[in-house]
Amino acid sequence: MAMPKPPPKLKGFDLVFLVEPKIRPCCGPIFFTRPLESGAPDDIIESGSFGLADTGTMKLLVTCHHVWDKFQELRRENPQLKMCLCLNSNSIVLLEPIQPIDQDENLDIASFDMKPFLEQCREIEFFRFNCSREPRVKRGDALAFVGFPGRIQAHTSIGVRFQRRFHVTRAYDVTDSRVVSDLTRLKPYRQEPKLVGLKDGYGGISGSPCFLVRQNSVLQLVALATDEALGILRFTLLNCLNSAGTINRGLPC
Repeated sequence: MAMPKPPPKLKGFDLVFLVEPKIRPCCGPIFFTRPLESGAPDDIIESGSFGLADTGTMKLLVTCHHVWDKFQELRRENPQLKMCLCLNSNSIVLLEPIQPIDQDENLDIASFDMKPFLEQCREIEFFRFNCSREPRVKRGDALAFVGFPGRIQAHTSIGVRFQRRFHVTRAYDVTDSRVVSDLTRLKPYRQEPKLVGLKDGYGGISGSPCFLVRQNSVLQLVALATDEALGILRFTLLNCLNSAGTINRGLPC
């Protein structure tokens, strides 16, 4: 399938210094860990990403259904396992107790009420999300998101810091509920030095919020990264999300 005529080229300076700073406070790594007594990164079992959205009705955390499902599976094997967020300052928020407001395996999305954790999350922001006025993503549109591949030990109070990559790609194919991107067209605009040349640079992106970037237009939250395979990156469009955090399953794929 041929790509449409490309839209006007976005300036790298605008993407790095204007777009990324608006994205970073409302996303981050979500991870499963043994009790954090020592703060050792080896205690982290698996990780994904999360996004934060304020619908005007609820302050929501959204991630992939398969992230939550994997946590449930691993916790059955180890009841002491915890699910946590890593915030901008490298501090940890323990998500316990927590259950999804709603989840859907087919759309690969799960939503959670963040009200019980707001006192612990003063350093993060909820991106304003109007469920009734979400823009239609078109083929060729620029999409920006931050991924968190891998983790390293750092000299912080908790001893854990996640790497990050800021990516911009183009919508290659769009349906009513999904967007597909060609990874050969994916460009990392900013990444930490230890990630340069990293072959598997997309690990941990499941659940990362994706933003529509158009010239002379306000940045808009539109999708959630779900999976990568065979050079293809898939996103679930957030037009399936209702303001109360429930999921609209009536959209065709």
